[in-house]
Amino acid sequence: MIILLDLTSGIQNYAPESEYNVKVFFMNNILGDMEEFLSSSELAHLNNILQKVLSGYSISSDGELYEDIPYTELNNQLLTKFIEDKRLFGLSEKTLTFYYSELTRFFKWMKMGADSITTEDIRYYFNYMMEVQKVTPTTIDNIRRIFNSFYNYCVVNGLLYSNPCKRIDKIKGEKKIKKPFSNMEIITLRDNFKDIREEAIFELLLSSGMRIGELVLLNKKDLNMEECTVIVTGKGDKQRECFFSELAKYKILKYLETRTDDSPALFVALNKTGARLKISGIERNLRELGYRAGVNQVHPHRFRRTFATRLLHKGVPIDQIQKFLGHAQIETTQLYAMSNDEEIQYNHKRYVN
Repeated sequence: MIILLDLTSGIQNYAPESEYNVKVFFMNNILGDMEEFLSSSELAHLNNILQKVLSGYSISSDGELYEDIPYTELNNQLLTKFIEDKRLFGLSEKTLTFYYSELTRFFKWMKMGADSITTEDIRYYFNYMMEVQKVTPTTIDNIRRIFNSFYNYCVVNGLLYSNPCKRIDKIKGEKKIKKPFSNMEIITLRDNFKDIREEAIFELLLSSGMRIGELVLLNKKDLNMEECTVIVTGKGDKQRECFFSELAKYKILKYLETRTDDSPALFVALNKTGARLKISGIERNLRELGYRAGVNQVHPHRFRRTFATRLLHKGVPIDQIQKFLGHAQIETTQLYAMSNDEEIQYNHKRYVN
């Protein structure tokens, strides 16, 4: 959109309910000022010209007149500005890619400009995703928060008039307790390791609570083996100190003894090229370990949940667990550290009987 004219002059106390009313207000002012200079037919001609010209423009929340452009170009401009702003804010490229893909999918489905989309349009889109695409309420609520963030940014920066997502409440889904590994599952998994690298990764994830994305970025020099500590780089490039167990230390040292490459990476592929192991590679290896052991849902995030839950049950304060995990909000930590039915029953017997 190209700014052509500031319309705020003279209407500080004027609060129109629509762009149409704003345009009528200004056309009437112009026609009134020209009435003594033009005949009735000339005024009618001027009125037609003004209507035709102003029909190609929109008015922002701060009273600026914009030239209308194709909705695809408008959406791309707004989306680009929004993503750039979030990148400066420190969001990861993975998160930015998710934001971009969800907003792009939405705009393509709506086939209209972001400035024309209403609250009902967004509700209809969410209903479509739930009923037709079978998207879970939790995922849809995540998308709702993205839309709300996008429109808030546009409104605050004077790019759009209002936020149609503001009146859509949080979308509540069925709460499912995602269980940590049980002690028996951990024992079973340890009985089915295929190599020392798998053992080292398993024990490091289990005892540190670090994210899989943080683990793959580790270099050998990052680890303090004497103190069993490591500085990891988390979301938003924020660094924190993680701790790992003596067992993890032992397995890592045994793994490093097998290495013949000169790669600085802590974990590398098994093809002897020294290439840094990727997230997808670790996720695949953990799935295979689960298949061999007969344990379901063996994935990196479950290690973090197990780590948090273990600390909670040993009496570690939730705010300290939050720091261990690198969570910005303690509410996120509370979702990770949840008690299962067996542990609730155990604590009841321990403290009540």
